[in-house]
Amino acid sequence: MATLTTWMNNVRVGTLTRQANGAHSFRYDEEWLRSLRARPLSLSLPLQYGNITADAVYHYFDNLLPDSPQVRDRIVRRYQARSKQPFDLLAEVGRDSVGAVTLLPPGEEAHLEGLRWQTLDEAQLTALLTAYQSDIPLGMITGQDDFRISVAGAQEKTALLRMGEQWCIPQGATPTTHIIKLPIGEIKQPNATLDLRESVDNEYLCLALARELGLAVPEAEIIATPRIRALAVTRFDRRWAQEGRVLLRLPQEDLCQAFWSSFSDEI
Repeated sequence: MATLTTWMNNVRVGTLTRQANGAHSFRYDEEWLRSLRARPLSLSLPLQYGNITADAVYHYFDNLLPDSPQVRDRIVRRYQARSKQPFDLLAEVGRDSVGAVTLLPPGEEAHLEGLRWQTLDEAQLTALLTAYQSDIPLGMITGQDDFRISVAGAQEKTALLRMGEQWCIPQGATPTTHIIKLPIGEIKQPNATLDLRESVDNEYLCLALARELGLAVPEAEIIATPRIRALAVTRFDRRWAQEGRVLLRLPQEDLCQAFWSSFSDEI
């Protein structure tokens, strides 16, 4: 049996457990249940005492991870994870995931500390954004062992912290502020090739058109380096507070998490 402590904005919420047979279970901390701020991780995981062993546990945590089996394989290779099961992957990359959830090993606490980061120069930024071309998952390049993130979805992407005009790798418990979407490239099909090499510019244009039509869309900008173009999208699940001194993670869930479904059901 192995466990991961689950936190929301540096407050301990509960414990995720992988049983000896590989089954996943979750238990809310009693202190969290008594708190006036208590809220469930998901509509599928209502506040309750005792162990939750329903399939909803597996699906909720599974949907914090990238959809792509190839990206999951890269995470296993990069960190020698025990398996591709949600628990084992999140044990390696669960420090900054979608929404407010942070997963840490037992005994390690998510301290409320000042923001810490490493500023990236152009060469470092380029290396991070092109890492996927060398089968490195989510931009988690060698030499940045503190940078472990999980970004859900099927498209190649990573996440970074924006401080002023600089792109940065967050350190410690510092969250990311932007999702960085990378070029999709060419998708080979039996009878044709789908050319999505301009996916970054296409999505940027679509967002701009939607904004002009009065639709609520996230802020986005194109990152251009000599070797790659990427789309930086402001995260909807992050918010600055206390005059820019604190960066909060906002709770959220997708429909698969709320309805006990696998990410494969999204297709």
